Amino acid sequence: MKSFRLDPDNFPRIRRNIILTYIILALVALVIFYLYLQEALFNQAWILVPFVLLVFTAAGWYALQQRRKYWEGYELRLGDKILIRAFPNNPDMKIKRTDVTGIKEVRQGLILATRASENALLIPKELSDQDYQQIKGVMEMWASKEI
Repeated sequence: MKSFRLDPDNFPRIRRNIILTYIILALVALVIFYLYLQEALFNQAWILVPFVLLVFTAAGWYALQQRRKYWEGYELRLGDKILIRAFPNNPDMKIKRTDVTGIKEVRQGLILATRASENALLIPKELSDQDYQQIKGVMEMWASKEI
């Protein structure tokens, strides 16, 4: 059984996106806060500004830690007749070769269709290019029922 993991070289882009998202959310929250409390902002309410920044910093840090845990724990295991997706705090998802009915490539990766679901599993493009192409080739064979 061959194992595939997410490419660590792609994580800095994900980290940048998370940081930018939380910076933008914090700025929007501060603007909304200012619009509703303009008069009070220069009295006692100014003390809430650092609190808002602290809350968004903590939330961003937590989101980043969760994404890193997911990134390091994500694994696809490919056998002759089964594909298993595993990541932390979730049960393994198993897809049998005979259940694959089709594939569709989207911007985020490869979506497997099975008898039970049209969008059963996303194989992310964040795998290394070589691994992604290898698993894509195997899934194309499975979908076309070639042996």
